[in-house]
Formats: sequence, C-alpha cells, structure tokens
Amino acid sequence: MPPNPPWPEAAYRLDLPHPLPVDLSALADAVFRRIWRTTLDQPGFALVRFGGPVDSPALRRFLLDLVTVFPLAFVPERLGRFDQQVSSRFHRDGAPPASLLLLGYEASRVRSRVFAADAERAAVAAGLPVNEYLAAHNPMTPAGEAKLWPVTTELALPANEPFVVILNNSLIPCGPDRVLGVLHKAEVPEPDADATRVINSVGLMRAGDPAGIPKPAAAVAHFLARTDLD
Repeated sequence: MPPNPPWPEAAYRLDLPHPLPVDLSALADAVFRRIWRTTLDQPGFALVRFGGPVDSPALRRFLLDLVTVFPLAFVPERLGRFDQQVSSRFHRDGAPPASLLLLGYEASRVRSRVFAADAERAAVAAGLPVNEYLAAHNPMTPAGEAKLWPVTTELALPANEPFVVILNNSLIPCGPDRVLGVLHKAEVPEPDADATRVINSVGLMRAGDPAGIPKPAAAVAHFLARTDLD
C-alpha cells in the first residue's frame, strides 16, 4: 500500500490559465485520474485553481462543462448554491453509492480549511470493509474523527479567489464496480456575518444508475442562471 497521507499538493492540485480554455478534455482526464480510483495510489480528490478572476455564473458553467468531458458519463443528481460558514465533521454527501461531488467556491474573505479523509485506507489498515469500519468508528463523533486524522490531507486552498474541489463521494463496500471514495469536512475558524462564503455544489451520479434520479434540464438551467442562495 502506498504511504499514508497527507498527499503533497502536487498530487492533487491542477492549475488553469486565464482566460479559461475552451477545451477542458486534458483537465478532465487529469482530474478523473486522481479521483475515480480503484486502488489507493491516487488521492481520491482534486483541487482546481484558476489563473485569474472567475465570476459566479462562469464558475457554475465550468463545473458542468467539466462533467461533460469526463472519461465516464455522469449526470447531476444534486445542485445547490449556499453560504456556508459553519464547520462540519467528516462525511460523504447523501448520494447513490457511486458518486462524485464538485464544489465551486466563490471568492471570499472568509478563511476556511477543507480536509479529505481516506476512510478506505483506514479500513484496509483495520482489516474491515469500509462500511463496517465507518459503523465501528463513526466519523461524525470526535473519537471517529480522531481515527481518521492519520489518513487525512488538508487541501492547500487559495485566499480570496475562486477554486474548485472535486471529491470521489462513493461508498461501495464490495463488488466488481467498486471505486474508493473519501470523506470530507470543512472548518471555518472565524465566521463573518458581513461576508459570504458561497459554495456551488454539484452532486453527480453515473448516467443510467437506477440508484438515483438525475436533475431535469430545467433544474440545470436554473442552477446556471440563479442569483439567490439555498
């Protein structure tokens, strides 16, 4: 098994020029290689940084454009836009067992920290299937979270500029189509009532997966055009 996290920044960070390229296929391949993993030699997450300003509509369009050129077909199953200034514990977003999560963070003066925890690696070390490991060591509790720190990477986030975090949100204990997901959490040390920390969230499922219901075209169009928050 490869060495434990934390993963070095070079293993998960990808940079884009400004203005954004029209062809995102090279980026999509690089992102996908890091996140859609069947072994533990990739991090299971990626951070995309931009070479210049990207406004909110362009950020959301980028998220959905990137999805269309992934090597496998995915469709949106959840879409959201919210101001989050509350810290969380390690979790996976509710979704079909095979799923991805794209988080587009708008520029904000609110400082935050984002962590990815490799529960799959912790489960291997404990000799348990990942679902049994998580049942025995609930990551939403302080004791369960402490168990995950040795296999956790804090992402190197930029300050006051937009960026994208992409996570393998899967939880598949066994089977021929098993992929290895990660858990994530955020910490907001100093919330600011006079500012926002807006996150645009796209939850993806495999196209044709009966475990979820894809968003209709109208919901996707609303996500791209909206100016309000959930």
